Amino acid sequence: RDAHETVDLTVRGHLDELAASVKATEFLGYTDSDATATVEAVFANGNTVEAAQAGDQVQVVLDRTPFYAESGGQIGDRGYLRGEDLLVRVDDVKKEGAIFVHFGRVERGTLKGGDRISATIDRACRRRAQANHTATHLLQAALKKIVDDSVSQAGSLVDFDRLRFDFNCPRSLTPEEVQEVENRVNTWIAEAHPAQVETMALEEAKAKGATAMFGEKYADEVRVIDFSGVSMELCGGTHVGNTAEIGAFKIISETGIALGIRRIEAVSGPAILDYLNLRDRVVKDLSDRLKAKPEEIPDRISSLQGELKATQKELDAVKSELAVAQSEGLVSQAEAVGEFKVLVAQMGEADANSLKTAAERLQQKLGTSAVVLGSSPGDGKVSLVAAFSKEVNGKGLQAGKFIGSVAKLCGGGGGGRPNLAQAGGRDPSQLAAALESAKAQLLEGLG
Repeated sequence: RDAHETVDLTVRGHLDELAASVKATEFLGYTDSDATATVEAVFANGNTVEAAQAGDQVQVVLDRTPFYAESGGQIGDRGYLRGEDLLVRVDDVKKEGAIFVHFGRVERGTLKGGDRISATIDRACRRRAQANHTATHLLQAALKKIVDDSVSQAGSLVDFDRLRFDFNCPRSLTPEEVQEVENRVNTWIAEAHPAQVETMALEEAKAKGATAMFGEKYADEVRVIDFSGVSMELCGGTHVGNTAEIGAFKIISETGIALGIRRIEAVSGPAILDYLNLRDRVVKDLSDRLKAKPEEIPDRISSLQGELKATQKELDAVKSELAVAQSEGLVSQAEAVGEFKVLVAQMGEADANSLKTAAERLQQKLGTSAVVLGSSPGDGKVSLVAAFSKEVNGKGLQAGKFIGSVAKLCGGGGGGRPNLAQAGGRDPSQLAAALESAKAQLLEGLG
């Protein structure tokens, strides 16, 4: 789609010129899924061409088309253009002003301006889009009825595989509300409400209570999609003839995307089978891995999480004990500076908690002292800790400020209390230099 946007910018100037000599594309897609049409123009690489050959990526303008062009959140149709020994696969359709541009690839033969071709949409894709588009209308109606009548559309996406509906709402929906909205939409689907489609004056549509999208500009004549007793909206998209054609509706997620704006993602119609098949494969895979029946998976996962938490706790305890044991050998490395003892050392790959435990233990053993320890626990990380006695604090050295400045040398920062503080960094290659700097500062500050 990004590529298509780029092509649009390149082609747009040519389309402006073309619009002067070509009538607006006649759209037949509300009633017809195929039509005979004349090729008005062919573009390749952003330029008008007399002919395009097999393998060429093209943009094609027809005088009439059954293909829906992307608009109102609904994706453009897919399908084929056919002629004598000619086949063009259409992947997308966009609208530039009143002209429909068909994006595709010449699969066979030669495509030329003036050719008479047969244009046929992919009916299966159209049915999916129709189901999802009508589902967004039912969804908005359900939100208004269950959550708040002030709910209004803030954007939407109608794809072949899913739908997305953004709406104005100052709070998140409760799980119970989400389920109730889903149930209400499925009830309307089962009740088989027929679609009534009319074109009428804008003011008449508003008087009848048709819902319009805030901020959208409408023509004097508008198309109204009415599922009597359920939903009435101004909409130029394609829809099912009866809500029963949707089959079913399933909400996948409800999240916040901006202040006061929520988003619901869902699937409906044939896409629900794809959704269920994917979930079924995941459940079967989990059942095989966990040696459990599907209904036993939640309990099995909870059990594994408990075991993992206990194991992690034991591992942390062992790491702390190991760090303390390693620190015992560091006591002899402490340097005397008057009444103070200064110890600055590196402890390999010890994690932050182990480093803290070791520093506290060493400071207690050394008494009137300043202890600074550093380590590189992996993944490009640096851990630092400073433990100062109250006498060191009395010399104007605060552990929090001190270790924060040292951490900056390793591309990080941190802080804490005057007597105990931790910090981190992102550059282990500077750890040795940072510890040397820390030692120099301590010797000077306590000397």
